[in-house]
Amino acid sequence: MRLDLDLSTPWMNAAGAAGFTPPERWLWPEPAGAWVTNPLSLSPRSPAENRNVISFPGGALLHSGLPNPGLSAVLRRNAAAWARSPLPAWVHIFGRTPEEIHQIVLRLEGVEGVAAFELGISEELAGKDALAWVEAASGELPLVVNLSMERAAEDWLDDLSRLGASAICLRGPRGALAGADGRLVSGRLYGQALLPQVFAALRQAQRHHLPVIVGAGVYKFEDGKMLLNAGAWGIQLDMVLWL
Repeated sequence: MRLDLDLSTPWMNAAGAAGFTPPERWLWPEPAGAWVTNPLSLSPRSPAENRNVISFPGGALLHSGLPNPGLSAVLRRNAAAWARSPLPAWVHIFGRTPEEIHQIVLRLEGVEGVAAFELGISEELAGKDALAWVEAASGELPLVVNLSMERAAEDWLDDLSRLGASAICLRGPRGALAGADGRLVSGRLYGQALLPQVFAALRQAQRHHLPVIVGAGVYKFEDGKMLLNAGAWGIQLDMVLWL
């Protein structure tokens, strides 16, 4: 039987903002209801060779390549901390194939402290292909489907509840900026400048009849409260936790 997705408060970090262990300090006016791990893949993944952070008015572009030491190493180093943490862990997972996703889920479902999975859907996946990844991640624990906010209106999201997804999480979109050498760098966009897009994407995502978590654009407590009043089920904080 699938467990229900539960939050004691709607606030949490976004994947990539707090590492693989619960943060020692939570610098936000309201307590966290969960914490989300860095993106985790089955096998180790090296940083991108041209990794970069580039500022722009109202935000920043981050290109990292989603580096991580792989499932076995993360479990060896962090499973005990997950079990001790008073906050439930949502493990953000991604993979090259549905089979990889399924292997990750099978190994993590019995790990103490793991309360949910957050499945990262890449920009290249849509329709039946994306749903195959969702189906591979479905199991006993709640499943949050994480995708870029500009995809909030795509029709295939109507099938998420049928496959057992518990919620949708909207992350920042991708973009490109010139680096110091003049070459274009592609990456994920962060910052308060995204907030108007977040409100529009929230409205679109609500049409899929699942709880919606927004994971971009919130840099002020008041902005997060406005999104909650507009119907967001949860708020994920990213670079604001670093600042």
